[in-house]
Amino acid sequence: MSTNRVPTLFTTISASIRTGLWFTLLAVMAGTSLLIVALTVSSDAASAPGTDAGRMAFSFVIFLVLVATLLGIPTVFIAIREKLGQQSFIHTYLLAVAVGVSFVVVSAPAMLWAVLSTGVGVDVWLPTLGATTLEVWVIALLVAASHWALTSGSAATVTAFTLIAGITLGPLLVVATASFAPPVTQTTQTYYIKWGEGNEPLDPETGFPLNPTCEKSPTTSTTLLTDYTGVSAVIATNPVAFVSASIAPAIGEYVMPGYEDQGFEPQAPMPAIAVPLDLFSSVDVASRSLQIPVKSETIIDDECAKLAEFGTPYPNNGQLDPRDIIADSESGFIAGVIGQGAFLAIALGILVGIRARARKA
Repeated sequence: MSTNRVPTLFTTISASIRTGLWFTLLAVMAGTSLLIVALTVSSDAASAPGTDAGRMAFSFVIFLVLVATLLGIPTVFIAIREKLGQQSFIHTYLLAVAVGVSFVVVSAPAMLWAVLSTGVGVDVWLPTLGATTLEVWVIALLVAASHWALTSGSAATVTAFTLIAGITLGPLLVVATASFAPPVTQTTQTYYIKWGEGNEPLDPETGFPLNPTCEKSPTTSTTLLTDYTGVSAVIATNPVAFVSASIAPAIGEYVMPGYEDQGFEPQAPMPAIAVPLDLFSSVDVASRSLQIPVKSETIIDDECAKLAEFGTPYPNNGQLDPRDIIADSESGFIAGVIGQGAFLAIALGILVGIRARARKA
């Protein structure tokens, strides 16, 4: 790179900010991120036992930065391309990185507020912030390569948005396509508690029968389910799933409001429900669930056995326990690195070919 390249780059950045679009996006980003943190850390739901408002707020800001990166870099480059025309690859790439990093910088105060509000650990904010910054470089590379390879500004913009859609929506489309595969038939036999037939007295602490009896003949139900294990690794290529997989998911014990919170006499304490603590964990648990194979054998669901083991026939409020999903799956971070690397290799190979043909013409 020539010695006058750096001052030229700074001059370009200054000129781009003065166009108004980039500055406007930064102002909106800064204000929105602070507003999100303020609403989250001050909400009653986020401050309930078993939750972590700071961690939740931090994940909101990180996801906002990802959205700004995915949409903001190619949008700002529309104005930059019109003002400056086609630039060298290095110049274009560094400018694209500067646009993306600026979204991270202006959201830093909001991130710091979220981290300090409940003491979010370095094991959470450092890896996710690092993965987010890596995504800035990846998206900047796709945008810069598009504008370097194509002489037409409009064609470069369309190509950049298409490639970004490919890396974000592409994995989701692959998973959606897998739903058209032949489903797995799953049969469930449920032994229900026989309420009102010798089950009294009730436990005053739980509201369930002290000596329950279940039906002798189970109720059989059949469900058709899709097995996504064959495409489970693809979802980690998505930037949101990739950043979410950069840390271990965290699960909290959330206690739902009971009858006493609604002005009624409490009949039984509300059981705790295992829930993800933030958006990172929510997305990662959902991604990991694709790794769990669908059981084709008959499943036995015995409410009496559950009551004896868990103290309730409806553990986790009848929902699948995210801790079981985590225990039976693996992080998709490495799969995400491989998937994004493969996507970049293919995209850059196509763009280099377009550039070479254009120069020969």
